[in-house]
Amino acid sequence: MDDAQRERVAQALGRHYADDSFGTEELSRRLDVLYGDDPGGALEGLPPLGPVVEPKRRFWGRRHGESERPQPGWVPTKERFLDPSTQRVMRVWVDPARSSRHYVAERG
Repeated sequence: MDDAQRERVAQALGRHYADDSFGTEELSRRLDVLYGDDPGGALEGLPPLGPVVEPKRRFWGRRHGESERPQPGWVPTKERFLDPSTQRVMRVWVDPARSSRHYVAERG
């Protein structure tokens, strides 16, 4: 699997996560599979995705770069950090269309 294929699979995993198909631990597990030795199983057992619907953007009430939910097209990374001011675990998501990084609080 080449890098472009991995990015498409990571994007699909991000959409499944945003659609509540699975939680944080399953996203981490599937990203480990994707970037591991056998990337073919990362989407195993997931239903086909529907069309992308762009939601309205709302930014007030959150810190710079923070988003309530990942958006269609964003790619999840394995990078996470503890926000020192809120003590929440944040996952880093990348929007390849805008070359921007976004931070979404982990659920649970």
